[in-house]
Amino acid sequence: MSLDARKAQHVLQVITRSFVGRQRTVVVVYLASGSYSYVAIQAIMRSIKVIDPQVLDAGGQSFPQGADTVLMAPLGTSFTGAVFVADTTNATTGAVAAAPKYEIIEVLPVGIVPGGSRLRVTLRRMR
Repeated sequence: MSLDARKAQHVLQVITRSFVGRQRTVVVVYLASGSYSYVAIQAIMRSIKVIDPQVLDAGGQSFPQGADTVLMAPLGTSFTGAVFVADTTNATTGAVAAAPKYEIIEVLPVGIVPGGSRLRVTLRRMR
């Protein structure tokens, strides 16, 4: 049974409401034309150890080796040109330099709505 526009919109609204109270601020670092830019986003970030092992990636495999964190971001978030994610609330050079940093492994739109209802980003802590 396919979703009509009203049902798809309802699912997206419920997903957005379910993020409230579970989100925290993280900073996505982008590289464009040789300069870095910092954008703070609201997302759910947690250790991959608490993820359901039945959730598979796009190829039908378990999470990629070396991934240790998962980030659930709103569907409208762009990761085009993103270099890494910093676990800080301040989108400044100094705060990003001092914060734990995570390499982006994979960005997948997931959810019941065609095209996804959220983005699942697998991350690896940079040492």
